[in-house]
Amino acid sequence: MLISVSIYILALFSVFANHLLIISAVFSLLLIIFIIKNYFPIKYLIIWAIIFYIGTINTTFRLRNEDELLNIAPVNSEITGTIISIPQITDNNNKTKFFFNIDSIEYAGTKKDFKDEKVLISLESNHKNKLKPYDYLKLKGRLSTPFKAGNPSQFDYGNFLRNHNTYAVFYAKTFTLIDKHISFKQKLMQKIGDYRENIINKHSKYLKTPNLEILGGIVFGDDAINPPQNIKHSFINSGLLHILAASGMNVAFIYTFFFLIFTKIKLNYKFSVILGMITVIIYSFMTGLGASVIRATGMLLFVLIGKLIDRDAHSISLLSFVGLLMLLYNPLYINDVGFQLSFIVTFGILLTSNSIIKLENNILDYIIGIVAIPVIAQLWVIPIQIFYFNNISLYSVFANIMSIPILMIISFGGFVSSLLAGITPIADIVCRIFDFILNPLISSLINISDFWGNLPNANIQTSHPTIFQIILYYAILLSTTALLNKEIRTKYTKILVKTLTILLLALLITLIPIKNKNLEIIAFDVGNADCFLIKTPNNKHIMIDTGKDGYNGGKSQAEIIILKYLKDKGIKDLDFIILTHFDNDHCGGAVDLLKSLKINKIYVNNLNHDSIAAKLIHQTADANNTKTVLAKNKQIIYEESGLKLTNYLGINTDNDNESSIITLLEYKNFNMLFTGDSGIIGLNKILQELPQNIDILKVPHHGAIKSLDKKIVNYLNPKYSIISVGENKFGHPAVYTLSLLKESKILRTDSNNAILTKVNKKGYEIFTYNLKTRKFIKY
Repeated sequence: MLISVSIYILALFSVFANHLLIISAVFSLLLIIFIIKNYFPIKYLIIWAIIFYIGTINTTFRLRNEDELLNIAPVNSEITGTIISIPQITDNNNKTKFFFNIDSIEYAGTKKDFKDEKVLISLESNHKNKLKPYDYLKLKGRLSTPFKAGNPSQFDYGNFLRNHNTYAVFYAKTFTLIDKHISFKQKLMQKIGDYRENIINKHSKYLKTPNLEILGGIVFGDDAINPPQNIKHSFINSGLLHILAASGMNVAFIYTFFFLIFTKIKLNYKFSVILGMITVIIYSFMTGLGASVIRATGMLLFVLIGKLIDRDAHSISLLSFVGLLMLLYNPLYINDVGFQLSFIVTFGILLTSNSIIKLENNILDYIIGIVAIPVIAQLWVIPIQIFYFNNISLYSVFANIMSIPILMIISFGGFVSSLLAGITPIADIVCRIFDFILNPLISSLINISDFWGNLPNANIQTSHPTIFQIILYYAILLSTTALLNKEIRTKYTKILVKTLTILLLALLITLIPIKNKNLEIIAFDVGNADCFLIKTPNNKHIMIDTGKDGYNGGKSQAEIIILKYLKDKGIKDLDFIILTHFDNDHCGGAVDLLKSLKINKIYVNNLNHDSIAAKLIHQTADANNTKTVLAKNKQIIYEESGLKLTNYLGINTDNDNESSIITLLEYKNFNMLFTGDSGIIGLNKILQELPQNIDILKVPHHGAIKSLDKKIVNYLNPKYSIISVGENKFGHPAVYTLSLLKESKILRTDSNNAILTKVNKKGYEIFTYNLKTRKFIKY
C-alpha cells in the first residue's frame, strides 16, 4: 500500500512539475523491465500501472489554471451566492475572509449566472459573529486577480487558491444577508456550526482572551477559532503551535469518550461503535475539515469498520490507504502544508515508535512515549518546517514534554465541558466549574510556551533546503530507524552502517556554502514601488529602498517578499540600506527589516522629516542600534576591490521626489544608476558629475511624465532601462518616458517580474523571473 501511494504521488508530481511525458516514459520502461526480470508479481505491476495513470489523468483533469471569474477580473461588481467555509478573521482583526460559491455576478450592465464557481471573499471589518457557513449573501465590491508571485521565494497566492479550486478574489465593502431556502444537509451543517459557536459563547463568560481562544483551538482547531497573533508567535517559537490545530488526539478522544458512555449505558457493542463513528464525523465537520482531522477521522473509521467485521489493519498500510483516498478525491491536497505535516509526522511516529517502545511494561512505555514521541515528531517534521517557514524551534521537544500532561487535562476538561454545555439547563454551571479548573492550566500552558519561546535562539532562522537535501535527510532517518529495529539490524547491520555513512557525508557536503564572486543586483517586483538588493563580490548585502507598507494595516512588502527571500538565502544582516526618500512606496518596509535583521546603518536624505513613517523609522533604528546617516553629494559610501558606491543629491528641497538620493554603482567596466523618484530638476543638477553611456538606468519615479528629458537620456544613453512599476492610478510609466528610452532595452517589473543582473569578469547578464518555472531565465 505504501508503494502504491508513492506511485500515485509520483503521478501527481509529474503533472504539477510539467514533466508528465518524461516521468511517464521512465515509469513505463521500469514496468517493462520489472516484467521481463520478474522482480514483482504481475498483478502488483498491473495495479501500480493503473494507479499511476489514474493519478496522471485525475490530476490533469482536476488542475486548471483559470476559471471564468478570473477571466472577468478585475472589475467592480455585485455578486450573490453562498458561504461555504467558516469565516476567518485576519490577524489585525479588520477583515473577514471566507470561500464563497457564486450563483451570479453583475458588472457593467452585464449579468452572468454560474453553478460551481468559487471565489475567496475579503470583507472589510470583523463580521464573523454575523456570518456563518451556508448564509446566502449579496456583496458589492471588486473582483480581482490574486497578486502574482513575481519574486523568488514569494508565496504564490494564486497556487494557494487553486488548491481550493478557486482562482479569483473578491474585495467586498458591503453585504446583504438574503433569506433563502437551504437543503437539509446545509441546515444540518449550520446547526453543527451553531452548536460550536454556542459552546464558545458559554465559555466566554468565564474565560477571557487568550485563554478562550486556546481552549477553543485545542477542542475545535484553529480553522474554527482564530487565536491572537501574539499567542501564535509565542507558540511558533516554542514549537507548540500544533496544539491549536485539531488533530488525531482530538478525534481519538472524542470517540473514546462517547464509546465509554455508550457501553456504560449497556448499548450493544456494534451499535456503540457505529454511534461513536457518527459522533466523530460530526466533530470533524465542527473543526472545519482540516487535513489532519480528515486523516485521523479516516484512519479511525477504517479501524472501526475492521472491528465491526473482525478484521485488523496494519497501521502504516491504513495511513497510506487514507492518504490515497484523500488524494484521489482531491489531488491538490498534496500541496497543502497541513496534509504534508500530518501524514509525515504520523508515518514517522508509527514507524519509529515501534522500534523504541517495546518494554512490555505499560507504565514504562507510557513514560518513554511521553518523551520519545515529541522527539520523533520533531525529527520528522524538521525538513518541512525549514522548507516552508525557514526556522527551527530549538526547544520544541522540551516544551512539548512539559505540555503533554497539562494538555491531556485541558483536552479532557474542554471536550467534556463542551459536550455538557450543549445541555441548556446545566450549561452555565458546567462551564463555570470546568473553566475555574481549566483557566490556571491554560495560563500554565501559555507560561510554558513563553518560557521556552523567549529563551535565546529559541527560533533559529535557516536557509531554504533543496529537495535533494530533504530526500537525503529522510533517507538518513529511515536508515537510522532500520538500525533501531532489532530484526533488521541483525541481518543488515553492515549495509545499513555503510549506507548511513554515505548519506551523512552527502548531506554534509551539500551544506558546505559555495559563495560566488559575482556582483548581483535584484530589482524586486514590488508593484508601483522600489526595492533593490545588491550582493557584492565579497558577499556584502546592500539594499536601496524597501517597498511599500501594507494596505489598511496589512503586511508590508518587506515582510511578505523581501524577508522571505533573505531567509531562504540565509542572509541575516545588511551592511546598510539607502532610503532614497520617505515616500511610502520607497521606505514602507524599513521598519520590518529593522526589526528582523541586523542593519549597520541607514542613509537618508533628511534627518528631520516630519512624516509618521520617517519618525517611526528613526525610532526603530535607535531601538535596534542602527545608525542613521544623512546622505551627502558625491559621498563614497562603500568600496571593495573594483567596486564603488557613490551617493549624489541633486537638490535640497521640500519636494521629496526631487531630493531623492541618487546612487551610482561602479564595478570594473559596469555601472548602474539608481535614481529613486528624482526627476528632471534633480538629475540635471548633477548630470555632469555622472558618467556617460551607462549600462543600466533605474528609471526615476516609475517612469512618470516628468522623470526624464531628452538631455538626460542622451547624456546617460543607457543600454538597459529598468522600470519598477505595478498597477497604479497615475499612468506610470508615461508613454512619453517610454518613447525617450526607446533606444535602450526596457525591462518592467510588472511584465518581466523580478529582474536579476549578474556581473563578473566576463561582463554582465540580465535574467528575469519566470512565473511558470519559478526560476530566473536569461533575458
